[in-house]
Amino acid sequence: MKKGLIILLLVLCYQTKAQQIFVNGQNLTTLKNVNYITVKAQKTWMATRLSAFLDYGQGTSEREQEMTDANKKSMFFKSRVDIFNLLDRNGWELVDNYEETKDGKTYILHIFRRKK
Repeated sequence: MKKGLIILLLVLCYQTKAQQIFVNGQNLTTLKNVNYITVKAQKTWMATRLSAFLDYGQGTSEREQEMTDANKKSMFFKSRVDIFNLLDRNGWELVDNYEETKDGKTYILHIFRRKK
């Protein structure tokens, strides 16, 4: 029983660690010369889940900034902390937050930096 539980925990840890982040078709981990990113989280239309939009200097449209998996499928999150934990597992740390107003809506943007 203990052996099975340990194997299950190892598999879950591997799957959690192995989840990669793609933005605009680029693997965030392999991007060179990118040390800072901003992340904007917003609710998806008619849902309780969040979509995340990440800017590393690639462009301003949501299509260019949406976080996806390796298959270019949109990633959805339960909360901002869910996003933060994924970024932490992928080598990023939160350093600051700020507000931005666009088209009459105010968004909170989170600044992350690559861990040293």
